[in-house]
Amino acid sequence: MTNTLESSTRTPVEPSPGAPAQPTPVKTPSKRSAGHIVAIVIGCIMLLPGFGILAGGSALAIAQAAATDDDGYFRFTLDRVESDGIAVATTHLWLDDVDNEGPWVLDWLDLDLRLRVEGAAATDDVFVGIARSADVERYLSQTTYSEVTDLDNRTPDYREVIGVRSVGSPLDQEFWTASTSGSGEQELTWEANGGRWSVVVMNADGSPDVSADIEVGARSGAVTPIAVILIVIGGFTAGLAIVLMVVGIRGRRTQASPSPFPPPTP
Repeated sequence: MTNTLESSTRTPVEPSPGAPAQPTPVKTPSKRSAGHIVAIVIGCIMLLPGFGILAGGSALAIAQAAATDDDGYFRFTLDRVESDGIAVATTHLWLDDVDNEGPWVLDWLDLDLRLRVEGAAATDDVFVGIARSADVERYLSQTTYSEVTDLDNRTPDYREVIGVRSVGSPLDQEFWTASTSGSGEQELTWEANGGRWSVVVMNADGSPDVSADIEVGARSGAVTPIAVILIVIGGFTAGLAIVLMVVGIRGRRTQASPSPFPPPTP
C-alpha cells in the first residue's frame, strides 16, 4: 500500500533539453547595386557602336580583297571618249590650297592613280599625260578640244572648246609629270599629290579626231591599315560592352540569410 502511494505521488522527470536549435539558412535574392545597373547601361550603349565599327572594318577588308585586281587597284572603265578636236582633257583633277608638296591627307592616303588607254583602232598611236593644269591650259589654248566636266554613270559629259584644230605633238612637250604613248594599250601610273592637275588624251602626233578607251584604277596604301584599326577598335568595344553587361546582369545572384523560424523539435 505504501509503495503504491509513493509511486503515485512521484513527480515525473522532464527530459533534459538538447542543444539549442540552429536556424536553417535559406536563399533569398539580393538586390543589385547601383554599380551593376550602371554597368548594364554602359554596356548597352557601347554594344551597338562596337558592332557597327567592327562591321565597317570587316566590310572594308572584304572589299579590298574582292574588288581589287592583283596589283591592289580598284578599277573603273569609262565609255569610249571621243573628240573632233585635238584632245580630251580633264582639268582640276586635284584641287587644294597648298603648295606643290600636297596636303598631309594625300600623303597619309598614299594614293596611286593608274590609267590604261588604248586607241579605238589597233594601229592608233595614242598619248596620255598628266601635268599641271596651268601648263595644259597654255598648251591647249586657242585649240579645239573636249573637256570632261562630269560623269553620268560611265559616260563622260563634255564641254566643247572651239579653236584651231592643230597643235604641236605632245611628245615634244617637257611639262608632263607623267606620260606614255604608243599603239595598243598604254599604261600610266602616277602617285597623286596636291595641286591642280589635268589628264590629257591625244593622238601621239597631235592630230584631231581623238577616240580611245580608258580604264581608271586607284589604289590607296591606307585601306588595309584603316580596316585593321576599325576591326581592332570595334572588337575591343563590343567585347568590353558584353563583359559589362554580363557583370551587371549576374551581380551577386543570392546570399544566405537565417530563417526566422527554428526547426520543429521531435
